[in-house]
This record gives sequence, structure tokens and C-alpha cells, in this order.
Amino acid sequence: MSELPFAYVSFDGERLDPDPRAGRRLRIDARCLHGEPVRDAFAHVAALADATAALRYDEPEVQQARRDALAWWIPLLGDDLVCLSTFALDASRYAGALTVARRPDHFEHDPFARLFPATTAHVDFLCLVPPPPGPVIERYAGAPWPGGRFEST
Repeated sequence: MSELPFAYVSFDGERLDPDPRAGRRLRIDARCLHGEPVRDAFAHVAALADATAALRYDEPEVQQARRDALAWWIPLLGDDLVCLSTFALDASRYAGALTVARRPDHFEHDPFARLFPATTAHVDFLCLVPPPPGPVIERYAGAPWPGGRFEST
């Protein structure tokens, strides 16, 4: 696994790509790219290709979307959930979110789609990551939620 708590993907408005040079470069939880990829999965990408589209992680609507993800979104997806990550631009800016599932049955309920419009795409490169424990919504600076770790001293 990478030493960084994040990895990069790109989004061009339609396709999510593991090559960060193929569109808007976004940080995701590194665990989503390390392991055995889940084939024929569906990615719900709530983001824009526009490089200026961003919110602060501390904005109430971003905080509430993460709370909703922990409270009912992740349990709603159940065993179909492959991985979940917000997109970080830097230590404080949010650029959207990614939910990956084996079936797209519940994507219309995605709380992150309230913040940025969502696109559904087939993906074959993202890996199974256990759901985050709740109810924590704090982030490791610069890492996409729920990834990252605080270094022990």
C-alpha cells in the first residue's frame, strides 16, 4: 500500500479512470486502488470535470452528506458495497464522492449527489474496502474521507 493515505484517479465528466492524467485529477482513499479489483462493478461518481468545482469539507452540507452516508447510505447498500471515498483536492477542499457497488440499485439515494450531479459508470479497477466504522466523520488532513490515518507518536 502507498505511504500516502490517498491515490489519484481522474474524471472527465463521464469516465472515471485510474490514470490521473485522463481528466480532472482527484484524490481518493488509497485502499480503493490496492487489492484485487472487483470486476463489473458500478461507480456512482458525484463530481464535475470542471477544475473549479469544489466545496470546503467543513461546509454543513458536506458534513451532512458524510453523516447520511454513515447513518443509512452504507447500510442501504449492504453487501453490494465495494468502496466509498470522497474526492479531495487538498487538505480542505472537497470535489465530490465516489460510491462503488456490485449493483446500482440504490444510487438514486446517494447523499453525495445532493452536492454535485452524479454519473454512473462501469468500472473494473476499484477494490473492496470495508465500510468505515461510524459515527466518526473527522478526516486526516489532505486525505479523502474515510481514508487516511493518524500517525502514532
